Amino acid sequence: MSLKKEMAGAIRAIRTIRGLDYGDLANVSVKTSIGNLEQAKHSITLEKLTELSEALRFDPVALLALCIANQHDEPTEAVLERARAQLDSFKAEGGEELFRSQFAGKELKKRTPGKPGNTKNAEAVRELKALGLSQAEVAQKLGLARSTVHRYWQQTT
Repeated sequence: MSLKKEMAGAIRAIRTIRGLDYGDLANVSVKTSIGNLEQAKHSITLEKLTELSEALRFDPVALLALCIANQHDEPTEAVLERARAQLDSFKAEGGEELFRSQFAGKELKKRTPGKPGNTKNAEAVRELKALGLSQAEVAQKLGLARSTVHRYWQQTT
């Protein structure tokens, strides 16, 4: 899902509305590539996006909402309402607390090496195993790879 064209149009429009030229963005490290961004020749990193948004005096979330709305041919308000609903649901599920627990101050905590497990799938495998289903039956019932079921299966012994 490339947003290069949408980002190009948004940057042009915001810069024009704000009456800014490239010289006004002198402190932005992407200054040399603004022209390429506005021609949809380059993508932008999240760090550069926030830096550019600050220079444009335009919230980065609003900038992304504009781009996504244009890409999906829907009103910007619909994008923001959907995001709000997802954030509310995420918060209700304890996601915001879990997100914040990933940090010590402003530093990201290290996680244990290896692929993180899916606790919901692991629990479902344990429950079905307790009911006497075979690994093959569990894999079919849950729509999981047999290797995944086997890994969770071994954790219950």
